[in-house]
Amino acid sequence: MNNFYLIDKPLEYSSFDIIRVLRKKLNIRKMWHTWTLDPLATGGLLIATWNYTKLIPYFEKDKKTYEFTINLDGVTESFDLAEKINFLDKNLQEKYKKELTIEKIKEVLQEKFIWKIKQLPPKYSALKINWKKACDLMREWKEVELKFREITIYNIDVVDFNYPSLSLRAEVSAWTYIRSIASDLWSILWTGWYITKLRRTKIGDLAIDLWNKIDDLENIKALKVEDLFKNKKFIQLEEDILVKINNWLKIKGKFDFIKNEDLFVHQNWIVTNIVRYDWNILFAVRKM
Repeated sequence: MNNFYLIDKPLEYSSFDIIRVLRKKLNIRKMWHTWTLDPLATGGLLIATWNYTKLIPYFEKDKKTYEFTINLDGVTESFDLAEKINFLDKNLQEKYKKELTIEKIKEVLQEKFIWKIKQLPPKYSALKINWKKACDLMREWKEVELKFREITIYNIDVVDFNYPSLSLRAEVSAWTYIRSIASDLWSILWTGWYITKLRRTKIGDLAIDLWNKIDDLENIKALKVEDLFKNKKFIQLEEDILVKINNWLKIKGKFDFIKNEDLFVHQNWIVTNIVRYDWNILFAVRKM
């Protein structure tokens, strides 16, 4: 019942659509996903089931890699194909086609889009404002005001450029909006901007070869927690200590554990608790 699955989300499925499909297939009600993908995006969606949903916060800061294509010949309110495309004047398109070069784009990316930058999330997003999604408020013609946030772009490379189509690959921090990168690029180049293709190809160290296809759930495979949490220390506890930990009791004594760090208690590689050891006291942080 306690598992993690990495699903290759298809086009036009929402992240919650994937949850609905998996609930029916696996007959498990309690599950949730990390890092929502837009319906028009594809790629890796990490899903936790049952008590492993309590471990989702440990993934919030993971890097992610995306491959995406921006068209520079028009604009949309949503920064993607979800809204009507307003194409640039034909003369402008011809001007940009002649003037924009792959060298110029690479130079802009390296100067303006590497490391820490301030980014304004798109108004057509799942960010909550007073408990409602910003995108729903926009479609109700209500005012949406979002704040800039600091994100990190570790790498961003041009994969291909043939005006109006620009394909990029980026490794970014959590909470980065790829659609906002398209908008920010427009503010420098003064061309059009909208995403035509967006695919998440990597989550942390979890590459595409670990993913499950939604149309092949007969062969679905769960991820091993020891592979998911390579940077965490796994420990085992004596039965009498584990009983106390399960009752949220603090245990005083000297243990050969790393101090002030979350330790994953497991039984046959099934995580049962998260504990911490500090000032010669072992105590529970999270119980599965």
